[in-house]
Amino acid sequence: MTVTTALVAGGGGVAVALIAAVVYRDAVRVGVDLGSPAAWAALVVFTGGASLVTLVLVPDAPLPGVLVLTALGPLLYLLERDDSMNGAEPADPTQLPSESNPTDTTDERDE
Repeated sequence: MTVTTALVAGGGGVAVALIAAVVYRDAVRVGVDLGSPAAWAALVVFTGGASLVTLVLVPDAPLPGVLVLTALGPLLYLLERDDSMNGAEPADPTQLPSESNPTDTTDERDE
């Protein structure tokens, strides 16, 4: 193992651990609906660790595939976080989520 490979693996391991800690802390704060905060942090560690192992053991692995594997855990968490924060109500195609008065259903076109 070269020095560069060891530095990439060590730095990547630290980055994965930090990202997993942020995911865990955010999942506790938000209160995700599906799974537990520890499970989401473990998913981040698993996908990040698998990408690091692939990068170190398979030097000819295509970089886009390694990056997709790295981003998979955090992206899945962000999707679940969004679902947990916005609720399970069906989407209303006539209003934006940022509108201040969601009970007002008058349409300007009807006037």
